[in-house]
Amino acid sequence: MTLYAASTQRTIGLVLAIVVAIGFAVYVLINIRAGRKEIGSEIELAPNRKRYFEDEILETRRLDIALTAGLAMLIIIALCLPLYWLGEPGRQDGFENLTGNQFASRGSEIYEEQCTRCHGAGGVGGEADYTILDDQGRYITAVNWTAPALNTILYRFSEEEVTHILNYGRPQSPMPAWGGPGGGPLTTQQLEYIVGYLIEIQLTPEQMASEVQEGLRESVLKEVRDVDPGATDSELVELYNTLFDGLGDAYLHDLEIKQNPEADVEEIEEAEEDLQHLLDDYLVDLAEKNAAKYGEYLFNNPAAAGSYACARCHTAGSSWNADDRLASNSDLVGLINPEIPGSGGFGPSLIGVISQFTLAQDQAEFISTGCEPNLQYGLNGVCEPSGQMPGFGVNATDLEGSVLTQDQISAIVEYERGL
Repeated sequence: MTLYAASTQRTIGLVLAIVVAIGFAVYVLINIRAGRKEIGSEIELAPNRKRYFEDEILETRRLDIALTAGLAMLIIIALCLPLYWLGEPGRQDGFENLTGNQFASRGSEIYEEQCTRCHGAGGVGGEADYTILDDQGRYITAVNWTAPALNTILYRFSEEEVTHILNYGRPQSPMPAWGGPGGGPLTTQQLEYIVGYLIEIQLTPEQMASEVQEGLRESVLKEVRDVDPGATDSELVELYNTLFDGLGDAYLHDLEIKQNPEADVEEIEEAEEDLQHLLDDYLVDLAEKNAAKYGEYLFNNPAAAGSYACARCHTAGSSWNADDRLASNSDLVGLINPEIPGSGGFGPSLIGVISQFTLAQDQAEFISTGCEPNLQYGLNGVCEPSGQMPGFGVNATDLEGSVLTQDQISAIVEYERGL
C-alpha cells in the first residue's frame, strides 16, 4: 500500500510539475514576443523610452492578469509541496528496500563463497573441520564441529554484535576472524553485505517456535533410545509407552508406515502428525510437572545445529559430540574430557550459578536480554565489551519475536540452578 500511494503521489506531482513548466515556457514566449522591437522604432524613440501600455490598461486588465497568474502559481505551489512531502516516506522506504536488496544480493554471493561450507546454504547450519589440541598445542584428534544456523542469529545478537563476531571470530571454535580489524580477508563493506544477507534470511517467530519444538521431540526420542542402544523396535515401543501412554504405539505405526513401500504421502504425514501430537502432549505435561527436566531438553536442544541450545557455549565438547567420540575411540580416554553439562566452554561454567544469581528472576532476565557491552550482571559478572552473551527473549534485539518463550527460559533457569 505504501509503494502504491507513493507511486500515485509521484505521478500527480509529475503532472503538476509539467503543467507549471509549460505555463512558464508560454509566459516567457509571450513576453519575448510582446517585447520585440518594431523595425524603425529607434528612430522615433530611444530604446529606454519605448511606448508601453497606458495606465488605464496597466492598472486594470494587465494587473488583473498578473495577480491572477500569481495566485494560480501560489495555489500550484501550495498543492505540489505537500504532495511531494507526503510521498517522502514511501520514497525513503523504497530507497531502504533497494539498498537492502542490493546488500543482500552482494552478501549472498560472499556468503556462498565463504560461509556455506560451514553454516550451510541459506544459513541452516552445518559442520566445520576442527582440530582438538592439548594444553601444549599438540594434536589429539580431528572432529566435525557443528556450526550453528545463522537464520535466527539476529534474534539473539544485534547487527553490531554480529559484525564484531565476523570481525574477530569466536575463540575456542572453528569460527575465524573475517574482518580486517581481526586480521581477516574481508573489508568492512563486505561484512555489511553479509549482514544485509543475514537480515533477509531470518526466520519468522513461528518458524523458530516450530524448530524448537522439533528439537525437543527429537531429544525425547533420543534419550529413550540411549537407555538401551541395542533395543529392538518392539522393546523401544515398550519404553516409549512407559514414558507416555500411547507414544510407543504411535512410534511403531509411524515406523511401519515409512517402511511400507505402498504407503502414500498422506498416510506418512498422518502417522508423523500423530506421533508429534503425542510428543507435544508429553512435553506440555513435562513442563508442568518437571520444569527442570523440560529445561534440560531446552538446554541441549539439537535443532538448527544447536542454535537454540545453551550447551553449545556452556558445555565443553557439546559442539563436536565429545561423549560419542570417547565411546567410539577408547584411545581418546584421558586425552579429551567427557561432556559435563554446564561445565563451561566458550561461555562460563554454570555449575553453582546460583551463587552468581541469588534470584531466579534475575537469571531469567539476563538470559532473555543477553549481554550489553560492559554491563554488570549478577553479583560480580561483567559483560565483555562486545556483548558476547546472546539474548533469547523478546527484548534481545530490535526484531519482533523471540527465540524462546518466557516459560521456556524459566525452565532453563530451573535446570541450570540445579547443576
